[in-house]
Amino acid sequence: MGPTQDRMYALVAEHGLATFASASVGAPTVLWAGERRAEPPAHVGRVLGLLDEYAARLDPAAPWATPEAEGWDRTTLGGWLATTAGDDDTADYLGRLLAGGLLATGVDELSLLHLLFYLRSAGGTGPLLGMAGGAQQDRIVGGPAALAERMATALPPGTLTLAAPVRAIEQTVDGATAWTDTGRVDGDAVVVALAPALAGRIRYDPPLPPLRDGLTQRMPMGSALKVHAVYPEPFWRADGCSGVATSSAGPLTETVDNSTPTSPLGVLTGFSYSTDAAALRGMSPARRRQCLLEAFANVVGPGAENPVDLVEYDWSADEWTRGCFSGALTPGTWRTYGPHLRAPVGRVHWAGTETATRWSGYLEGAVRAGERAAAEVLAG
Repeated sequence: MGPTQDRMYALVAEHGLATFASASVGAPTVLWAGERRAEPPAHVGRVLGLLDEYAARLDPAAPWATPEAEGWDRTTLGGWLATTAGDDDTADYLGRLLAGGLLATGVDELSLLHLLFYLRSAGGTGPLLGMAGGAQQDRIVGGPAALAERMATALPPGTLTLAAPVRAIEQTVDGATAWTDTGRVDGDAVVVALAPALAGRIRYDPPLPPLRDGLTQRMPMGSALKVHAVYPEPFWRADGCSGVATSSAGPLTETVDNSTPTSPLGVLTGFSYSTDAAALRGMSPARRRQCLLEAFANVVGPGAENPVDLVEYDWSADEWTRGCFSGALTPGTWRTYGPHLRAPVGRVHWAGTETATRWSGYLEGAVRAGERAAAEVLAG
């Protein structure tokens, strides 16, 4: 969580939880073309500034209406960086940082228009990429699950049914029915708060209109693999290293110090995206472990090669996410299918962070999208 994510901070306070600052003790590291740097070259900021300038022209509620939308939609981020970044190292670094770090996708799988929408929804590259003062500033004590559990406990008894995935949704002129593995739920309306790719796996009666169904086929989930390396202590801090790093090459695009104030253990967390994540999935467990620990050692030194534990999580293998962090419309599809992202289909309304116009892709966006969908239902 970070500044301007007001609904999340309000929910944390409402449910009696607290936050703590993300760990960043020491200097960050940039692994740039085989060199260690304290920060990327100055011209990286020029390219980011240009993206912010473009993003400011968009209406996040209707990015397809931007005069430049046609060209931006058919241009991949990779193609744009190849002609704008100035050199291959800059293009590689920014491609991994933006396509991977923000949307867990590859530069050739992401249109410039979708990236600009994403930037606009958060207020620019600064809020998205920053820790202190940015989206990674604070963490919830107990993790986001603690908030979900308290929100669930606050609901009236019998409101929430778990372990009952919805397989089909029927609607008539009189109401709607959700069919689950444990039975049926009848109501006046249905809010589907799944990522579009997963929402498309539900059977609808009557079927979804072609453009809404087509959207679900053109908004795949990002591809991300997350790994936690656990050590007896955060040893890297003694060397003046924060554990926070970004890289222009290698299996891990970024690492963070994931240690908590109440534990003596040190935790380094790394993220691998797109083709890098796919390469790791294809390795034997032993080879993948070696590859990941070598990547951590490149950031904080050889001490990283001997963790007390190494925990991997592959969102793409999870039946209920099939990827992370969110879905992204494929190049060339925003102008045709984007207008159907939030538009209700009869009694079916759409929520989920992908449908947010503010902080899309984040918990904040999910909350705002849920409130917007609820207001639609109440308005009739």
